[in-house]
Amino acid sequence: MATAWLRALHLIADDEPWVFEDRAAADFLSRYQQRFLQRLSAMPRSWSRTFRQRRDALTAMRSQIVVRARYAEDALAAARERGCQRYVILAAGLDTFALRQRQAGQDAADAITVVEIDHPATQAWKRQQLTSQGHEQVENLTYVAVDFERDRLEERLPATASPQFVSWLGTSYYLSREAISATLTTLAETSARGSELVLDYWQQPSTFDLSAALFWGTRVATAFQQEPMRSFFRPSDMEKLALAAGWTVRENCAPIIQDERYLAGRTDNLAVPSFAYLLHLENSLR
Repeated sequence: MATAWLRALHLIADDEPWVFEDRAAADFLSRYQQRFLQRLSAMPRSWSRTFRQRRDALTAMRSQIVVRARYAEDALAAARERGCQRYVILAAGLDTFALRQRQAGQDAADAITVVEIDHPATQAWKRQQLTSQGHEQVENLTYVAVDFERDRLEERLPATASPQFVSWLGTSYYLSREAISATLTTLAETSARGSELVLDYWQQPSTFDLSAALFWGTRVATAFQQEPMRSFFRPSDMEKLALAAGWTVRENCAPIIQDERYLAGRTDNLAVPSFAYLLHLENSLR
């Protein structure tokens, strides 16, 4: 819900050009959140600009959310040019790619096959939300429910002979190092050579880092919600984990590079927190 909220808020609170345009995200919001966005968009421009210029935790987290989504879908577009034929969204949550693909009017023959993998309860709730908003069954979309405490991913996601692209965002910091390693290994073993994977991870900032307060505040907030954050990596350690699982590193994208690529020259205060990294991998195992 928080991710969908920040994607929708980006189109109102921030200046154009937008980093990531997700107009389907608002469909998953509560009526209260939708009314808030409507009222915000109706505010005088002088007030909304004051809102946009605030440099706060909400702006920082919104920056991370929209940049990581843009990065993943840019990498997906490039992978499709290289022959990728399936898009697997691991821990899909309220991702709207399949819905946006249909809304864009893309021909079914040209649309990429999408597989959303998530916890059964989360996935059922999302599908209920889609139905309540009047969305029909989305073509080229398959739901795969996986309870990682009971199910084996390799049994639910069979190996493919053709390259696939995997997106795994907003999850690694909630998992143990062992669980991350096991998932990376399984994805490498069930993906054809040339398949690609994008994930995000966090590095614990130093005490004097300006983003340290946001980092520790987020940890406290998620712990109170019974979703404690467990794993943080230095970039070199994350690369070693991926290499050991059978992947090669295409790019280990630091926050400063993300800012230069997606946020340079903007008239708002969007900036990726210094602890938020993006990793783009390619399968070298098979």
